[in-house]
Amino acid sequence: MGIEKATTRLVVAGIELVGRHGWYPQERENGNRFRIDVELEGALERAIASDRLEDTIDYTKVVAAVRDVNASKRFRLIESFGGAIADELLRRFPRINRLTVRVRKLAPPGLEKGIWAAFEITQTRN
Repeated sequence: MGIEKATTRLVVAGIELVGRHGWYPQERENGNRFRIDVELEGALERAIASDRLEDTIDYTKVVAAVRDVNASKRFRLIESFGGAIADELLRRFPRINRLTVRVRKLAPPGLEKGIWAAFEITQTRN
C-alpha cells in the first residue's frame, strides 16, 4: 500500500507594516497599518525528508518580498495591493503552485475603532 501525495502548505501570518496605500489623500500621506497573511502550497515534500532550507520556501524571504511590494508603490485599493503581493511571490518563488494572500487594513478611515477591512486573493500558477 503506497502513500498518497501530500499537499504541503507553508503559512506566514501576521506580517505587520505601515503602507501609504488608500483611497483618501490623508491615507497616502500619513499611511495605514496593514496585516498580511500568506498561505503557500507547492513542492515542499523534499524538505520534509531532507530538513534542508534549500528544499523549501524561506519564510524570511517571503516576508522580505511582501515588504518590498509595500515599499515599491502606493496602491489606492487593498485589492491591487494584495494582487501585487501575490504576483511578486509567484515571480520570486518557483516552488509555489498555489497561494492565498490576505491583506487587512487595520484602521480604515470612516469606520469605528476595532473594525478592519480585508481582501483575499487565491492564485494558481499556470
